[in-house]
Amino acid sequence: MNYKKWKKEEIDYLIEHFGSRDIETISKELNRTKDSVYKKAMRLKLTGTVKRWTEAEIEFLIKSWGKYGRDTIAQKLDRSSISIKKKAGELKLGPQRISNGDYLTSGDIGYLLNKDPNLIYRWLKSGYIKGRRFGDKKIFQIKPKDFLVFLKKYPDKWNGHKARIDLIKPYFYTYNQSKLPSWFIEKVKVDKDKFL
Repeated sequence: MNYKKWKKEEIDYLIEHFGSRDIETISKELNRTKDSVYKKAMRLKLTGTVKRWTEAEIEFLIKSWGKYGRDTIAQKLDRSSISIKKKAGELKLGPQRISNGDYLTSGDIGYLLNKDPNLIYRWLKSGYIKGRRFGDKKIFQIKPKDFLVFLKKYPDKWNGHKARIDLIKPYFYTYNQSKLPSWFIEKVKVDKDKFL
C-alpha cells in the first residue's frame, strides 16, 4: 500500500475541523481513510484537544435523549452529532433510533422495558400496544404516545424496577406534560419497593 503524503492544505483543514466534525466526514472531504485521519490527528496532538464532558452536559444528554433528536442535542451542547452518539453509547442510553422521537419499534420498546422484543411483537399483534405495520417486513411502528397509553392501561405487563425509567420519562415531556403523571410515579415506586 502506497503512503499518500499529507499536503499543507489537508493538514490545515484537519486542524481547523478536528473536534467539530466527525472523522468520517473529514476522511471523505480529504479522500483519506478514517484511520489515516485519526493517526495524523494524533501526530499533530489534536486528539488531546477533544472537549471533555462536564457533569451538566451529561445530565442534559440523559434528560434530552428520546425527547430531542441527536442533531438538536448536538446543537444545544455545541458538540458534533458523532460526539453525542458516542457519549450516548458510553452511557448505554439505548438504540440510536430511540432518539429520533418519531416512532418506536418492538425492539425499542423491548429495550425500554427490558423485555424480549418477540414478546413486544406478540403484544402488538394482540392489540395491547397500538402500532402500524411498516413496509413488507413484519415491522411495527409505534407512536411514543401509544406506548405511554400502553404503560398506563396495562401496568401489570411491565416492571418499574426493571424498565429503563430514565429513557422512558422524556416521552412524557414530549407531550407537553410539565411533570410525570402520578400513576407512573406510583407504579415505579411500588415495583421498586417490591424489589427491596
